[in-house]
Amino acid sequence: MRKLMRTTVVFAMMFTCFVLGSSVGIAQVEEIAIGNTFGLGARTMGMGGAFLAVADDFTTLYWNPAGLAQIRKFELYGSLSHSERSAETGFIRGRTAEANGSKTRPNSMGLVYPLYVTRGGFAFALGYNRPQNFDSEIAIRGVDPSSDSVFSGLDVDETTANNGGIGIWSLGAGVFISDSILLGGSIDFWHGSSFNELNSAADDINNIDADIDNFIFHDTVDREYSGLSGRIGVLAFAGENVTLGGTVTLPVDLEVSEVWEQQTTVRFDDGDESFESEAGSLLFDIERPFEFGGGVAIKLLEKRLTLAGDVQFTDWTQTEYNPLPAEDVSENNFDRFYDSTIQIRAGAEYRIPAIETSIRVGYFLDPIPFQDKEIDNNRDFLTIGIGKIFDEIIKFDIAYMRGSWEQSSNSLTENQTSNRVFASVGYRY
Repeated sequence: MRKLMRTTVVFAMMFTCFVLGSSVGIAQVEEIAIGNTFGLGARTMGMGGAFLAVADDFTTLYWNPAGLAQIRKFELYGSLSHSERSAETGFIRGRTAEANGSKTRPNSMGLVYPLYVTRGGFAFALGYNRPQNFDSEIAIRGVDPSSDSVFSGLDVDETTANNGGIGIWSLGAGVFISDSILLGGSIDFWHGSSFNELNSAADDINNIDADIDNFIFHDTVDREYSGLSGRIGVLAFAGENVTLGGTVTLPVDLEVSEVWEQQTTVRFDDGDESFESEAGSLLFDIERPFEFGGGVAIKLLEKRLTLAGDVQFTDWTQTEYNPLPAEDVSENNFDRFYDSTIQIRAGAEYRIPAIETSIRVGYFLDPIPFQDKEIDNNRDFLTIGIGKIFDEIIKFDIAYMRGSWEQSSNSLTENQTSNRVFASVGYRY
């Protein structure tokens, strides 16, 4: 009977950790492929990501493909990003644990090829943009003060690490359909991966359980993503100094191929030890909704100064799983635990003609759609950047953005800080 009870305890712990995805302080699992906008292009991110109505380099293939028609010379473009992310996590009235990580990744690369036309402009583009980045690490240390968790009263040592991201291979084109209106579109192939690893250990230092001394839980989730979508863009010149931009990103059925593995080791007070392991695979879709964007750009001081602002609306409650990835995930999961978001992006660029240099500043608000945690401070960033043109052919841009946000769940508080650097080179001839 005692052995049966111990086996039951092991399976109960495995089930609890499997359902929660992370063992401490989380009631529902956040879908990593939703939200988590990273940013594209050094010039764009120096202006806070406000580019829907500016739209005049290769990255407009992602931001607003209508803007491709403005490009009159062949362009070859490439950019890298470097991110450093730190997280401070702690229980209420407990000690704080810190985790840090950094990654350098490709950010954007491709080409724009304009075709000769007698009026207006026409160009197509082919390339890769990586708008989502999953790299992060969170550590939890201390005694869990909650009363409704398998970890309640135990001394926890836990680390959760995520790696990966989603990129988009695109083919798009833009064309003048009148003297003042440009129209464009792209076909987008989404592809990416993520790897989540959870290592959790808990010691019964307060003798909460009569039998258990400690247990160790190890969980990995390895995913591949793929899907097909598209976007439509329009650009309109409302006078000599004002440009308006609008985009619609079409829904995408993001196919997810997932392989998971879990191991649980329980050590009892009398020295006995129990080990259980499970593994499996899943195949399901994440059906992402429409996204709508609008922007304006105003040029002043003989067009040396550009002021730009964008908004982008996404109703994440319309996201769906098909089929459900687990029995404990409800049909209305996204309707219950997610919200619609409005990204706000604003920036300014000042061009100094004498030295062919531009300086930039911006602001980027990227609200968190997952609402099962209390959001104490939403995700926002300040940005700066500089660009230089050499021989009217080669353009080099660099941007820096810094932001922070704070969330809490049950007795756990999480404070994250992100630093990102973007560098790009464009060749036009």
